[in-house]
Amino acid sequence: MPKIGDLSLSRRLVLKTSAWVAAALVIGVPPARILLADSAPIAAVPVTKPDQKIQLGFLYDETKCIECWACATACKKANNWEEGVQWRKVFNSDSHSLSMSCNHCADPACLKVCPVTAYTKRKKDGIVIHNSKRCVGCGYCLYACPYHAPQFGETTGAISKCSFCYQRQDQGYDPVCVNACPVKALRYGDIETLKKEAGANASLILGMPSPEITRPSFVTIAKK
Repeated sequence: MPKIGDLSLSRRLVLKTSAWVAAALVIGVPPARILLADSAPIAAVPVTKPDQKIQLGFLYDETKCIECWACATACKKANNWEEGVQWRKVFNSDSHSLSMSCNHCADPACLKVCPVTAYTKRKKDGIVIHNSKRCVGCGYCLYACPYHAPQFGETTGAISKCSFCYQRQDQGYDPVCVNACPVKALRYGDIETLKKEAGANASLILGMPSPEITRPSFVTIAKK
């Protein structure tokens, strides 16, 4: 039975989680907070292999973001999102903003719960890839991912998510979201290098799950 530390990611847990999420939406509590409350404490056991070269990740700099959301628009256009699907999500309030997609975690919960191995993690850069041809649309990954990165398409009945534009990267190009940002508020690279940026933190954003659950390859530079 696959586990993340002390958290058992069984089919039973996934079904139980769906009930938590539904309840959270009704009472207005972020589902991620309910998941954390039920599963804490958790010690992550990384899927990252010793021979993995690097772990690519994203950095979002809120201090530079002008909230144009060109990142999400470019992703939607390049990947032809199905109606209701969002590979890159953008959030903003009176005081803060955020652009986030799949975090290509070091310890991806989606990969652990998938019964047909539709998810793989590349050794050379840690990108988590979803194979739609293998996917049976069971939805376990939807509830296992604390960031709700996998998306379910009502029309096709298929799961999809951010691929980190790995095909573009293999050809020497940047991900379309990064390329589209006019102020370089969204960047990517070796996550260990990004973590060393001045003001960067390991996704410790109010209301978001603890990074210890899946070790997301995502850091932010927040406004003071």
